[in-house]
Amino acid sequence: MKFNTASLLAFAIYLSACGYKEPADFLPTEGSPAEVFAVTHEENQETVKTHLEKNFNRFSPILIKAEQAEKQEFEPSLQFWYGRPESIEGIEKQSPLILVMEVNDTKVGKYSSTLDKRDAVKTINGRGFQLHIYKDVWAKNQTVIRCETKLLTEDFKSLAESLEKEFLENELQQGLPGNLMPNEYCDSISLLIQGKYGFSFAFPPQFRLEFSNPEVAWLWQETSRFYRHVFINIFSDSVLIDNPEKAKANRNYFTGKYVKNTEGTRVVVSESKIFPLTWDNQVKIGKYTVGVLRGWYTEEGTFRRGPFVRYFFHDKSNKRIIAFDGFMHAPDMPKLSFYRTFDLMAASIKFH
Repeated sequence: MKFNTASLLAFAIYLSACGYKEPADFLPTEGSPAEVFAVTHEENQETVKTHLEKNFNRFSPILIKAEQAEKQEFEPSLQFWYGRPESIEGIEKQSPLILVMEVNDTKVGKYSSTLDKRDAVKTINGRGFQLHIYKDVWAKNQTVIRCETKLLTEDFKSLAESLEKEFLENELQQGLPGNLMPNEYCDSISLLIQGKYGFSFAFPPQFRLEFSNPEVAWLWQETSRFYRHVFINIFSDSVLIDNPEKAKANRNYFTGKYVKNTEGTRVVVSESKIFPLTWDNQVKIGKYTVGVLRGWYTEEGTFRRGPFVRYFFHDKSNKRIIAFDGFMHAPDMPKLSFYRTFDLMAASIKFH
């Protein structure tokens, strides 16, 4: 199928100019990826905070704190921030992920009363807890988890694992939050990519198209403090990627061919035992099952390094593989929200 890029872009701009706006009380959510607003009754807030921060610090296998890597300390897989229901107004209309903690049957003001009137889309019964999952309660693209628990210490590990799984899976389904949603520039680039390669994906307006040819589409953002790239490689599915060594070699091949630094050294997957490398070839992304390589890269002969994630999509109808790779260098900065954005972008891929 062929696309008239100019006509499609003009139509998209026309729609955006029609003046229609969502009602002010039901707009898409804002916020950073992997950020959770946790609300509970005041008397339980410190206890809830202690339990969450103790347990979720264990769940991120990639985001090691690189500036002190020898300590083997990791960023959490979810970043929590906290509020009392009576003192924070309107936050529930902005947050993509919300946790309502009802400890020892203690209700949480307007949050509990609103959820009482709605049906959960899913309920999970665990040891010492029950989770109810709600969709789009106060805003679009929002997941709310109502947790009923006694906060028994020996059961909280299981609770934390269930919370992490539900939040991360639902966030992938929701896509980019409102403040990272594509704008007209993104739409025009998406149409160009779709016309040239036959697939599309959502990306934040901070990214710009850097380079493209038949086997590479490359977007990036660079500031004085950090840079991050989306590096997409297209190649024949005769190149079988079914284990971590092949996945690593494939990444090194493309970065060796296209990614050059000012020192003229290679940009390769780190071989250091300090930085973890993981491989999973059964990751479910929408209707696709893909292989995922996660790890750290290094620019040889320099101190520049950072985490990456590489998704391998098998486009069977066109007998090719699309390797969607996000990598970043952000020294002395929290990396969780940047890194999670790569996952949300990859989850938005559609083949046309």
